[in-house]
Amino acid sequence: MNTKTKWGHWFWGLFFLVCAVILVASKMGWFSYHLNMWTLILTLILAAATIKSIVYFSVPGTIFSLAFISMLYSKPLGITNLVPWTILGAALLLSIGLSLVLQPLKRRSHRHHQHIFVNESINGGEHFSQSTTSDYESDVTVNVRMGSAIRYVQSANFQYALINVTMGDAKVYFDKAAVIQNQANIELTGSMGDIDLYFPKEWNTQIQLNSFIVETSEVGLKPTKTGPLIVINGDFKMGDITIHYV
Repeated sequence: MNTKTKWGHWFWGLFFLVCAVILVASKMGWFSYHLNMWTLILTLILAAATIKSIVYFSVPGTIFSLAFISMLYSKPLGITNLVPWTILGAALLLSIGLSLVLQPLKRRSHRHHQHIFVNESINGGEHFSQSTTSDYESDVTVNVRMGSAIRYVQSANFQYALINVTMGDAKVYFDKAAVIQNQANIELTGSMGDIDLYFPKEWNTQIQLNSFIVETSEVGLKPTKTGPLIVINGDFKMGDITIHYV
């Protein structure tokens, strides 16, 4: 078991213990502010979402989770006049601003974790077994919501992929996929997320994406564009799309 897994077990174990204490304390009237059951359940869910977003460096996920928590407790916080549109608008602006400001740090962290991933893969590749899956079908669907996912597409006749990311990040590796019909489509949908696509350098990539506040970049080896046509389309808002040629 690696360090990350051990940390995760300790962290979530303590988190649920604290949740149990809060649940009992609220029913015993130890808090000055009375919590009903639904408010408590939503608080725990949003707290978990906030922590998960912080762990995966998701700025939008963190900001909006905290925004919804503040809306739940708007009365004791004295901000009822800001609910809901002012808080949601401020959360949107903060997400955009902080994402732009923290983007260099996030990329540096991404490169560091990618380096660790490559080293561990060479030494056995067992550390990420619980967070990765492989696909061998012609059509592939990847859904990520307020989380992180790594997918390996190893189809012998890849034709289509739908990648939907909302407040999260996805890394999808196509370097082992084969395109027999000389064309394949990849549809990107969602918002407030990061998508990393790993392509063979031979693929001829054409981007026909409807986007809003999205930074698209191509890194890695110089593409030769001698292979099949790969059309990237869809509708994606507020995030980063990085194509890695390998």
